[in-house]
Amino acid sequence: MLENIEINCHSSIKIKKSKIIYIDPYEIEENNNDADLIFITHGHYDHFSEEDIRKVKNKDTIIIITEDVHTKALKLGFNALDVYVVKPNEKYKIKNIEFETIPSYNTNKSFHPKENEWVGYIIRLDGITYYIAGDTDITGENKKVKCDIAFVPVRRNIYNGF
Repeated sequence: MLENIEINCHSSIKIKKSKIIYIDPYEIEENNNDADLIFITHGHYDHFSEEDIRKVKNKDTIIIITEDVHTKALKLGFNALDVYVVKPNEKYKIKNIEFETIPSYNTNKSFHPKENEWVGYIIRLDGITYYIAGDTDITGENKKVKCDIAFVPVRRNIYNGF
């Protein structure tokens, strides 16, 4: 189940199944330009990295984004018809891939407020359900997620390395 998954850097994930999917591409080393779909959880530089999106996108790539990066995505050369803006708590189907959005927010800090409508994703691909939490705390919404594989945020402690 895990053999087709690469963790690139930080929260950057590549899933290689019937489609090649990148989530929050960041610090990508090579220009593979092989993405069928790119999912962005929110607009912070380590989740929406213009330099790294250019390394994975091609002329047919679809990008799924939150509203805060819509203009930036268009400036990266995506066809407007290949840019999908998502909101929390919705279900979607694009290129025969079903996914839904889960709110991604902090409960006691101001870095990722709920009102920004940033998201995590539940992606169903080739019989496997992946949950990408995005930058979030434990919330009522994500406690209810059922999946085969979960990618959750872990804050690194700079004093002891973890």
